[in-house]
Parts: sequence; C-alpha cells; structure tokens
Amino acid sequence: MKYLKNLLFLYFITCFQSSIYSQNIGFEVDNNKGTIENIFIKNNKIIFEISSTKRDIKNIYVFSNQSTADRFLSNTICDCNPRKKMELHKGVNLYIDAYTNVDYAKNYSDNSRAEIVGSIIKIDDIKIEYFKRVGHNSAIGIVGKLKSVNGIPISYHLNYSENQRAGYTGKIEKIGNISFKYHNRHSNSISANYVGKIKEIGSVKINYNENYSANVNKGFVGKIKNIGNVKFNYFKNTYNNNASGITGKFQSMNGNDSRFIIYWSFNMNQKNIFIG
Repeated sequence: MKYLKNLLFLYFITCFQSSIYSQNIGFEVDNNKGTIENIFIKNNKIIFEISSTKRDIKNIYVFSNQSTADRFLSNTICDCNPRKKMELHKGVNLYIDAYTNVDYAKNYSDNSRAEIVGSIIKIDDIKIEYFKRVGHNSAIGIVGKLKSVNGIPISYHLNYSENQRAGYTGKIEKIGNISFKYHNRHSNSISANYVGKIKEIGSVKINYNENYSANVNKGFVGKIKNIGNVKFNYFKNTYNNNASGITGKFQSMNGNDSRFIIYWSFNMNQKNIFIG
C-alpha cells in the first residue's frame, strides 16, 4: 500500500510538471485592476515578454536549453532567469547567461536610414534582424523594430483603417506561429474601454466585462471577464457589497484551460500561479 501511495504521488507530480511544461503562453495579471500586464511567449529556448499596454516586446530571455525555459515560464520569479542584460534597438532588453562574441550594425546606408547603426545584430550564434526603411514600414511605424530573433520571425499589424481606428497599427501581430489579435473600435468596446486591448493570442480568446445597463457590472466594467476558459469573478453590485466597499473588487478565478499559465497577484511584487 505504501508503495502504491508513493507511485500515485510520483504520477501526480509527473503529470503536474508535464502540464506546466507543456505551456507556451503565460499571462501576468493584476487582479486589482482586472488587467493583463505582460504576456510571455515561449519558442523553444527563447521567451518573449510583451507589454500588454504597449503591445510591443519589452524583454527577451535566452536560455541554454528548453527545459530551463520551461521552468522560467512556469514561474517567472524563479532563480533560473538569465543574468546578463544586453540592450537591443528601441530599448528592448535581451537577457542571456553567457556569451563570447557580439556584432553590431555597421554604418551602411540601409542601416543608417533605419537608424540601427551600432545596434546589436548578433550574440554568438543568435542573429537579430530589424525592419529597414523600405516599402510601407515607415507608414506602419516599424522601422528599426525587431524582425526576427534566432530565426523566429516577428511581424506587426498593417495600417488598415480598422487597425488605425483601434490604435494597433504597428503593434505585434505574430511571434513565430503565435498570432495576436486586438479588439476593434465599436460601440461596446468604446463604452467598456477595451478598444485595442488584446483579443486573442493563438487560439486563446480574451474578453472584457461589458458596460451593461442598470449598473449590472458596476465596478468591473472593462476588467477581464475571461482568458480562454478561465473566468474572472468580481463582487457584484449588491447592497451589502456596496456598504462594504467591495463592489467590483476581484473575488475569484475558476475554470480549466491547459493552454496557458496565469501569474496573478494583488501586489505585483508577489506573484501566484494559476494553471487551468
């Protein structure tokens, strides 16, 4: 019986780790605000951190192997993060454990027009490409932005009229094979203030609480309603909740979704992990 218990415990741990390490997407959520703060995308041994508000890459983490990248995605405040910081063009930071060679963009005419002269273009065997000043890149606003990292392609939303109205022209459209879609401008998104906010990442859909009449969603209009199958619950507009001053405050999360990890907190200095 003791052997059986140990075997079941080992099976649980193995399945739990397998569930965590099968994820490629992480959401950092501020439950007080009901907002997605940052998004993490794993591609083999590289993790991209995207600011949800700016909708641009802010940090890139390069690990020595994929298993360490998996550990980091499962807990972004673990002690496995790369220590050496290098600044790429437009203020994007790249973190790596060790390197021996670095190369920079030379003073060629196309680099000069893209204003990337002196920017890092290679770290050991990791090649970094930027968008040049050609075609519609200037109109889109992506000149000098990252085009690829270690062969992982990065693309941005074009300047279509609906993209411009919602303010996401030139914002992240795709990293590798993971796509980013944003909420367009319409009466509901304007009323609940989620115009241009993230709508889908890959197959994961994100919705926000609507501004219904009669103050049904009082206090949490525009806050995250769900990420995939994980639902966010807030204290509703009732007499007791109003009297207690808790209407609209975060109450709980529930639901299951194995496609991603959520890092959540009431204080962004202390993170908790929710695995659907």
